Amino acid sequence: MPSLSMQPFRFLDLPGEIRNNIYDLLLCSWEDELKQDGRGGVAKRYAEYDAVDLLRTNKQIHEEAFDYMMKRNQFVRVTCRGLDVHTLFLGDEVIPIVSGGKRAMQFEGYMMHLTLSKPALSAERSNFSERELMVLRSDLPVLCRELDIESAMTGVYSTANEHLNICATVSFNPFHPEMFTPAIQQHLLEPIATYLRGVTNLSISGPVSTRIAETVKSQIAQPRWTDPKATLDSIHTGVDVGKRQWQNDEYYAASESWDYAMRTLERMRHSSSWLNLKESGGEDFVNSTADLYFTLNLLRAAFLQVDMAGEHVFIRRLVERNGARSLAHLRKCETASAMFVQHVGATWGPSNEQVSKMLYRQARCLRLLKASDNVVRAVTLIQQAAALAPNDIAIRDEKDAVQNWQSEVEEAQRLRRVADDAKEVEALKRASWWTSIRSVVSELAS
Repeated sequence: MPSLSMQPFRFLDLPGEIRNNIYDLLLCSWEDELKQDGRGGVAKRYAEYDAVDLLRTNKQIHEEAFDYMMKRNQFVRVTCRGLDVHTLFLGDEVIPIVSGGKRAMQFEGYMMHLTLSKPALSAERSNFSERELMVLRSDLPVLCRELDIESAMTGVYSTANEHLNICATVSFNPFHPEMFTPAIQQHLLEPIATYLRGVTNLSISGPVSTRIAETVKSQIAQPRWTDPKATLDSIHTGVDVGKRQWQNDEYYAASESWDYAMRTLERMRHSSSWLNLKESGGEDFVNSTADLYFTLNLLRAAFLQVDMAGEHVFIRRLVERNGARSLAHLRKCETASAMFVQHVGATWGPSNEQVSKMLYRQARCLRLLKASDNVVRAVTLIQQAAALAPNDIAIRDEKDAVQNWQSEVEEAQRLRRVADDAKEVEALKRASWWTSIRSVVSELAS
């Protein structure tokens, strides 16, 4: 007679409540610690137990465990099609995912599928890239908060007088209609309804209530920015906070404040809100936006130059990187007026004070880069800045620094010429000496 220890464990003889507790422990428990996935802004969420084999035990256990796992975890598949993944998320929070790529595509146990794609009829070159993510419903609010649809749509518009909407679809898994009670439908859609804005062409399909679907569509169609003054005030606040931090020598904090303000400005300009803001705010709103764009690029260039002259001054590659980025911001200042006039009908132009600061920053950047080929240009730029703002102490100090740099470059060039002349004289002497030797040898030979 076999011993009790050899008896098979009759799992299905356990009460259903206990079996569900086991399914919950083995298939629905997730580690608290996230592991960076190697792609910006995304981290992997791992299960506490590797118990997927439980689903392969037999048909009844598979059906029970799979249904429980779906209901309890509520997996959501997210597809981002034709969107630049580097600008897709804001990056303020890490987005936990369960899987990505082919694994996300092959898993059929999701309850809802959200697809975001760039409109096919845009003037921008087609981008066929696709990113697949599988997330838990509990993590969907983080993903929706971080979705930066406005930045991802940058470059779509051929003019600033039109707006093309991102294409969005939500589909409930049609193979599990019995799961989608009205409460579950609302629970799954709530993060999308709360955080997505300005999307007017959302479609919702599958076993979903028409009333719930229409309510969600009307919510996300609302523009993210509605009041021109409030929008500009929020950006101005970021600028002012950064300036106060700068005065307290909190340079990196100031840079973060200005970066956030610029991101808000850029997102607003590329959102579905822009046309209504432009219409209701009029020319003053557009001109103020152009002025803020110029100011923020100038401030970001100023921070990079502090970094160039700071503790990284002896790390050449960092100085060159920051110098290139600083000059890129200053080029945006140069073209701001023309860009806003051409694209949004602004009448704004930089003041003499703004132009002098831009020229000063350009000259300073060239000096910090220490590329002697640029010394003449730096001198010209700082002279132009001084002519526009003759009483500006910072510009006068930079003018002295640039002139000292010019003197150093000229002295180095003079020393090189002297050295080259000395080498040339020495070479001539050697050539003359060898000529004399050959002449003597030739006479002896004859």
